[in-house]
Amino acid sequence: MKETEPLAATAEELGRMRLRMREVEAALREAAAEEARIAAELAKVDEQALYYDSLAGDMKRDLQPPKLAGLIRSLHW
Repeated sequence: MKETEPLAATAEELGRMRLRMREVEAALREAAAEEARIAAELAKVDEQALYYDSLAGDMKRDLQPPKLAGLIRSLHW
């Protein structure tokens, strides 16, 4: 009976290893899904940052006082 004990232990160990491998694969799939979600979120943030940078530039141009040359041209019809 002692000859089968190592085989039983090896089969048991193999079963534990397979279970652990499935757990690790599931964790990797979850991590990949989370990485994709975060990448999509970062892309949205980048898009919003570009929009607001552009908007800020437009607002600065609109709020600047007119230049003298522009005022002179506006007085001449």
